Amino acid sequence: MTTRAPEHQPEESGHGVRIARVGGVPVYLAPSWFLIAAVIVAIVAPPYFPERPGAGIAIGVTQALLLLVSVLVHEAAHAVTARAFRMPVIRIVANVWGGHTSFEAGRSTPGRLAAIAAAGPAANAALAVAAWLFLLGASGHLTSALLSGLVIINGSLAVLNFLPGLPLDGGQVVESLVWKATGNRNRGSVVAGWCGRVLTVLLVLWFCVRPLAQGQQLGFDTIWVLLIGSVLWTGATQSIRRGQALSTIQRVRLGSVAKPLTVLPGATPVQVAIDLETHVVTLDDRGVPCLMLLDTGQELPAWAPLSSVVTRLPDQNVVEASPDDDVEAVVVAMQETGVGTVVLTNGGRAYAFVDGPALSAAFGHN
Repeated sequence: MTTRAPEHQPEESGHGVRIARVGGVPVYLAPSWFLIAAVIVAIVAPPYFPERPGAGIAIGVTQALLLLVSVLVHEAAHAVTARAFRMPVIRIVANVWGGHTSFEAGRSTPGRLAAIAAAGPAANAALAVAAWLFLLGASGHLTSALLSGLVIINGSLAVLNFLPGLPLDGGQVVESLVWKATGNRNRGSVVAGWCGRVLTVLLVLWFCVRPLAQGQQLGFDTIWVLLIGSVLWTGATQSIRRGQALSTIQRVRLGSVAKPLTVLPGATPVQVAIDLETHVVTLDDRGVPCLMLLDTGQELPAWAPLSSVVTRLPDQNVVEASPDDDVEAVVVAMQETGVGTVVLTNGGRAYAFVDGPALSAAFGHN
């Protein structure tokens, strides 16, 4: 394991302070993490006031750091497992809600996805057991308090994340099981998302509605339950919508939305291109068909060379695909570049294009 001191890199900004690089993977501490650290100190320190305020604050800060270590162990387990399956890990981020590990899942299968998801809470469970064993032989109030905190923190992280509903790790296991059983990952996302919604409702009923029904007053921890429930509900809803959207995308074939295209040399007069019934594209100096004649609403000089009035499309908007493929690659290209026109190629030769209105019309009928 290797680490480096934090350094600013513009392409990696926006995730927080980089505190380490482990095995080439940057580890970030999001600004929101300091909020949960402050809350932990505020909860742990007061019992030591006013006799030992310094000790109380020190123990609170230590508990916050133990939580950070536990979260990083959790995320590192995800990262190590993903790398074991040869999936590139992009970053690890610790934030107010715990943390997340970003990795490229291009080679994912139901089994691999489930293993990566389960690795995080499994690591916390192992750490909780190890801390509990040390606690059995611990002497001294401070040592016992810290080990107890480690047991509670990691035990809680393990139990919470094993719950079967997205966006929790247990929900990803549910997604994988449904994916394996049906062959449809998107259906797995929808099912696991609904499981997440059910878990959220049960959480609120148990910790909020039940005490009220029993005549008890709600305490400060109710706010955290509601906040956690809000995050779970939002994540579950996003999973449902993503699964439904991808299911729609995969039902639409490129052949049903593609429009004919003609490839002309760059020296062709503009009037020749205008007289054609199809849209026109020409090649750039690399031979890539990314220079397209678009309707800009402006009058074009009739005898000017085509190359002087075309619009260059981003390279991502030239997609190699057949008419029988679904439109997912086209949608991804449009989302990544913000350009609503994609040229389709087959064997490197342009044969059609797809634009945003055609996709919207197709999705409107699905």
